[in-house]
Amino acid sequence: MFKIAALALLCFSATASAFTAPASLPLRSSVRANAATPVKMQQQVDLLERVETLKVLTAVSKAGLLSKAEKAGLLSTLEKQGALSQVEKLLPLADDFRVISLTKTIVNTAPSTFYFGAFAVALAEAGLIAAVPDDSGAAVAAQVVTGLLAATAVVPLVATGALSGYIQQANTPIEL
Repeated sequence: MFKIAALALLCFSATASAFTAPASLPLRSSVRANAATPVKMQQQVDLLERVETLKVLTAVSKAGLLSKAEKAGLLSTLEKQGALSQVEKLLPLADDFRVISLTKTIVNTAPSTFYFGAFAVALAEAGLIAAVPDDSGAAVAAQVVTGLLAATAVVPLVATGALSGYIQQANTPIEL
């Protein structure tokens, strides 16, 4: 009985000492700081800085977009129809829905997230089309409607992924 108690005590003390740091070894935090991290963290993108780096305002100026809009009478037409005052009324909603924060979040999201979402929607739609039999007009109409809805989700997801990837990675000014 004494041997079993001594063996148990030895095991418990060995187990407890396994969780204490020996004095002769460096602390883990100093070793870990120099170690390569297997997970690559995505760097945050400052949207206004990217607009400056990509020289978006210069591209708009060189393309003459505002002059073309003025010559086409677009702004005066919009003004006559009251569209500018309608936009002005919507500005508080943009604050309420935090559009600027949402845009920053979208820009800082990995493009692969949007591509994966588009792939998942397309795959789900393909599964739905395969699962629903084509034996009635209503079933075919349902397939067409869900296909159109899926397309209206997939196209913006892919476009947003491409735009987000461009904003995150491009280093040369854009040209319009």
